Amino acid sequence: MITFKKIALLFLCMACIFACGQTQEPLEPEPEPEPEPEKPVVLEYGTVSGTVTDAGTGNPIPGATVTLLEQSLKTGLDGSYAFQNILYADAYTLIVEDMDYKPYNEPFALNQGRLVINVELEPLKDPVIEIHEFFDNFSDLLESLDVENIEAIQALFSETYNAADDVATRFGVASGIIPENYEDVVPAITQLFEEYVSLEFLFTDIEIDVTHARKMAVTLRLDINAEKGEQRDLRELKAHCKFEFRREGTDWKIVYWQLLEIDLRL
Repeated sequence: MITFKKIALLFLCMACIFACGQTQEPLEPEPEPEPEPEKPVVLEYGTVSGTVTDAGTGNPIPGATVTLLEQSLKTGLDGSYAFQNILYADAYTLIVEDMDYKPYNEPFALNQGRLVINVELEPLKDPVIEIHEFFDNFSDLLESLDVENIEAIQALFSETYNAADDVATRFGVASGIIPENYEDVVPAITQLFEEYVSLEFLFTDIEIDVTHARKMAVTLRLDINAEKGEQRDLRELKAHCKFEFRREGTDWKIVYWQLLEIDLRL
């Protein structure tokens, strides 16, 4: 006799057989995440600029040569320089050169839009010592009364030299004490040597205003004691003078001479 339990057991067995006969589909693998796209390399550029000045005076140095990455330029009248479009990098060297100053170089890194590098240059020579030596030599040449030294005296003047155009200076020019311009140096000194048998030039109280290693102004006291002609007439001149100098090549040259005050005693 088939009972309810037997019927239930039969259905259970058939369900198991049916379930075992089905093929189980494989699970699909999860997709791998796509790699992020590489960011493009952005090149950054900046400006390197600054001012080149005299270490002693703080005044700008025009015409100095500044070099960066084999690119060279000259500083302007205000001592400034600027390099544009310089790629950011960690190892650069700025080189600054001038014939009248000690060479300078500075390593640096560029990682900003504008980098300011101000440079102070040390003069090769002390202008104060040089100008005292200049006037010592000037005095010796004038006191020699040797016409063979006239060319050396002319060499102390710039070809652009001019005396000031004021009453005291014009009197000094008319008296043959100072040349009017560069062309007048040789005839003025020649006449001075011909008229006087003794000359003493004393440059004292020298005050120097150095702009930089190629430019300066000087004020001083000039005392001239002289004997003129065979009678050896005494002449005495006291003057307060102003000179302006410019270095041409390696030598200082007079470019301007002014008698601020003059006292002539005959």
